[in-house]
Amino acid sequence: MSQTVCASPGGSFFEAIPDGGDLYVLKNVVHDWPDDRAQQILKTVRAATRNGATLLLVECVIPKHDRDFLANWMDLGMLVDNTGRERTGDEYQNLLQQTGFHMVRVVPTASPFSIVQARAA
Repeated sequence: MSQTVCASPGGSFFEAIPDGGDLYVLKNVVHDWPDDRAQQILKTVRAATRNGATLLLVECVIPKHDRDFLANWMDLGMLVDNTGRERTGDEYQNLLQQTGFHMVRVVPTASPFSIVQARAA
């Protein structure tokens, strides 16, 4: 019999997260931080995961087209309000590669958010 466990303990994702999961989901987390801090968060996640585990990042991903898109305006707001930023799919791929993940795909949704799917390499 399989067991499903959802954990949401307190603490800092810069230090440690629950380990051994098959799936980790971070929503609107990575965009709050500049690259160095975002890398630290992803390294903490990678340290908790085994090879093949899935990571889903739910974020506004800046598309490659030049049309108006909410993430473009959100990126400007992030630069003004704090040190975070919205990123392109290529920028997420780079962050993930540097932290031990392989980006599988970016899945657009009907909302401004996309799902960045990655696997622990």
